Amino acid sequence: METEAMSEPDLRSAYAGALWAYIAAESEDELARGRELGKLSLQAGLDSSDIAVAHHEALRAGEPPDDLAGDLLDERASRFLIEALRPFSVARHRLEQMSQELAKMNDTLIERTKELEVANAELETFSYSISHDLRTSLQAVLGFAQTLAARHSENLPPEARRCIELIIKGARSMNELVDDLLSLAQASRLPLELESVDLDLLTREAIGELAPQLAASNVDLVIGELPIVDADRVLLRRVFVNLISNAIKFSRGAEPQARVEIGMSRPSKEPIVFVRDNGVGFDMSQSGRLFQAFERLHGRGDFEGTGVGLALVARIVARHGGRIWAESEPGKGAAFYITLAGEGADAAPSQGECTVGRKRKKTESDRQSPQSRPNGARAR
Repeated sequence: METEAMSEPDLRSAYAGALWAYIAAESEDELARGRELGKLSLQAGLDSSDIAVAHHEALRAGEPPDDLAGDLLDERASRFLIEALRPFSVARHRLEQMSQELAKMNDTLIERTKELEVANAELETFSYSISHDLRTSLQAVLGFAQTLAARHSENLPPEARRCIELIIKGARSMNELVDDLLSLAQASRLPLELESVDLDLLTREAIGELAPQLAASNVDLVIGELPIVDADRVLLRRVFVNLISNAIKFSRGAEPQARVEIGMSRPSKEPIVFVRDNGVGFDMSQSGRLFQAFERLHGRGDFEGTGVGLALVARIVARHGGRIWAESEPGKGAAFYITLAGEGADAAPSQGECTVGRKRKKTESDRQSPQSRPNGARAR
């Protein structure tokens, strides 16, 4: 009998025949047939109540043999019913075992998750404390080295002056790394203070913060239309500072001119904000390392930096419930896309596509804002 054919009427008919055949002859073959009927019923989606109904209807409708005592009939009927229900008992037992195992696994997972949360919290606290203490020591080293160079440089031999310069350079580099590590720790420790943030104004604040870098660059800076979002203003400004700073840095020397564009696209209902440059770009096969701390896709001697900036950006975006991804080709620039709180979550452009936001019309305040016109940059 095929599993697909085991409907409830089929069960009742087959059960009645097997039941009375067993009652009449007490055959082990008929008893095995009862177990098989139970198994097929279970596979067909029927339950134990269907077996019970079939059993009672078969007893009520059938004619017992004349030479069979009533108590013997009841005994054989009960034994046949028990065998027919055995597959359901086994399945229920297995289900109970699986439920118990799943509950144990779930408890273990909860316990491990709590342990991981505690370990991460302790690690962040440790990193923050070490970074804070290390910065104090570095500032002392840097201060004494600078004082030594300023007051006694003329009395020192050339080799000593060179060593002091190396100390100052190394201390500054290490201090920058410590500052980035502290920012990375704070991005996870500090509570979010959400407010309505105009990304156009925030971008111009970030550009103002980057005035020294822009003053040393010849970059064509384009600010397109940008949305208003709910976010932590301080943390989100760090996102734009880091992304724009990277775009300026990696587009240095681009021909015919370095170009950085900040804007948004709307491939779906919600906007996707992007920061795009025409710089050196990178190989997308290496993109998995892009947002990991201390990972660098370019040589340390080619571009300055600590390798923490994009990890910080990714952590801040994740805390806002958003996503960040990048697209690039070597020698053809890079584009970084972000969404916040699930905005545009299903609208990530495919590799190689570029989506450009509309240029925002300049206002009188734009033309007068000193932050939007840092030296060395042309914002449009």
